[in-house]
Amino acid sequence: MTNTTQRLIQLTESLGSLGFALTGIEVRTPDGRTWSIATATDGHGRFPDGHWGPCPGALGGFRLFEIDPDGRRGPDEHHAIDDDTWTASDLIDYLKAVGEPRPGPNDSNPTGPTC
Repeated sequence: MTNTTQRLIQLTESLGSLGFALTGIEVRTPDGRTWSIATATDGHGRFPDGHWGPCPGALGGFRLFEIDPDGRRGPDEHHAIDDDTWTASDLIDYLKAVGEPRPGPNDSNPTGPTC
């Protein structure tokens, strides 16, 4: 865990103990992409036409948005497979799977001496 991550965790604990509501976080995966994770409260869900709103019986969870580094497209939502929102464990598994650095075009066929 980096020092920055540790300081942010301490800050969120302090804010939470003072009654502040944390509604989202921003993370950067090892491949360099930036993601926004927003909370979805109980009783709010996605409707068939795609909009979000009050939905009795909907479970809370998380929504995941990939942030466009150039800011041209805006955030791109990555939908949970099984429900309207992500569970914490599914979200972590997904980010671990998609956030690993990808090999470059020359990584699989190195040139030059191998010894």
